Amino acid sequence: MLVSLSLYILVIGALIAYLAAEKLGAKTGYLVFAIIAAVQGITHYAYVYSRPYVERISWVDIPGFMETTLFFKVDGIGFLFVTIIMTVTALAAIYSVGYMEHAENIRVYYMAYLIYVAGMYGAIVSYNLIQFFFFWELMLIPSYYMIAEWGYGDRRRVAFKYFLYTQLGSILLIIAIAILGTLSVEKIGVLTFDLDALYGLIGSIDMATQRLLLFLMLIGFGVKMALVPLHGWLPEAHAEAPTPISVILSGVMIEIGLYGLIRYTIPFTLDVWGSEFFTNLLLGLALITLFYGGLNALVQRDVKRLLAYSSISQMGYMFLGVAALNFVSLEGGIYHVFSHGLLKALLFMVAGVMIHVVGVRSLDQLGGLAGKMPLTASLAIIGAMGIAGLPGIAAFISEFMIFGGVWEANTPYRLAFLFIAVLGSALSAAYMTVFIREIFFRELPEELEEVGEAPLTMLIPMAGLAILAIVFGVYPKPLLDILVAGLEEFFAAIGGVA
Repeated sequence: MLVSLSLYILVIGALIAYLAAEKLGAKTGYLVFAIIAAVQGITHYAYVYSRPYVERISWVDIPGFMETTLFFKVDGIGFLFVTIIMTVTALAAIYSVGYMEHAENIRVYYMAYLIYVAGMYGAIVSYNLIQFFFFWELMLIPSYYMIAEWGYGDRRRVAFKYFLYTQLGSILLIIAIAILGTLSVEKIGVLTFDLDALYGLIGSIDMATQRLLLFLMLIGFGVKMALVPLHGWLPEAHAEAPTPISVILSGVMIEIGLYGLIRYTIPFTLDVWGSEFFTNLLLGLALITLFYGGLNALVQRDVKRLLAYSSISQMGYMFLGVAALNFVSLEGGIYHVFSHGLLKALLFMVAGVMIHVVGVRSLDQLGGLAGKMPLTASLAIIGAMGIAGLPGIAAFISEFMIFGGVWEANTPYRLAFLFIAVLGSALSAAYMTVFIREIFFRELPEELEEVGEAPLTMLIPMAGLAILAIVFGVYPKPLLDILVAGLEEFFAAIGGVA
């Protein structure tokens, strides 16, 4: 019952945070950090104890018609996703202490924050499609509200656009779920949405149905991932959200769409996805996303919008690993979720320092801040070097594995795809160079002469993310061992790769 307990802790913790914030104010972030850290500790214990951890609770049992359970599972893949979600959200909670210190209605902020975390956590640990969809939708409600209430600019329009895009994707997902439920009745003899039972459909789904499922799920999950051309909501939402929420949106939430593709799409579309035609199509879509995001990032003059387009580009790398569909590519794609989560969360926190401490978000009005805030500059450089793929930082490991996986993809054009993907690293280095140069170097504007270093409540979370990115760039073995075990189990469950 450890996963259920974790969800209870997050939901009850949201109510406690709401009450505590009346006296603690923005410092409630420390309490939220403790709650999220406790959930990560429990999940870590559950996984280490069982490998994988499985929890089933009877839900609906109508003999001869429907058998489905509340089904939670933490395997190696899920554990890696949970770990990055809990790490980023816990550190963003501490960051919120300084960033949200003057915000109104802070009680609701922290309550919504923990419900948001509960939605992401529940989506990853669910092993039942209806249950997953519930948590998938639960993520939307607090994130929409937090953008609309505490965001910048035309925040309500931006929040509604985000809501609309996500709901359109969700409609397609629920249709795909209904198709799988219908197939379970036809081929298994009972209506079920438990994933282990639905995996029994693998090999019996005709090609036309597989193509339909791939179409529905690729768009449904692709909206959340911001794959081009489904990305329209992301630049504005990430740019106008309050920075702690931008950290979560970019660092972990969009990657849950990638998790959905791996866990719920690949197994039921294996023959189609692994075919030469669709491999070329999906690899091409990944590269379009990579370069579209990177080229747009290169010309942005708003610090958060630059990072938002960078997130689209980096999602291209993650999807490239999944599109290639082999062990090494998936390992690299999932590890890039972890490395990108650390690095992009760090960089969005740096952007938040510019807004909160400096009071400027336009690159045209920044410059020369390395001398005024050397610690922030040093941490920003680590994040930028990581996104650029320099050795010694976690993203180098993940990108190297993705490139190796592309070479093994089922396509005669693997060399061309690989060459173009490697060029994307130069593009990443280019826009990260612009980011660092425009903010921390050049000539210091006169109006920034009095700027000082960021407060500890912001520096400590940024330092934590930077240290983790370096540690798992130098010594990735502990996480890779867990990920390899999870992928081995996954491939055994779905019968290998097409």
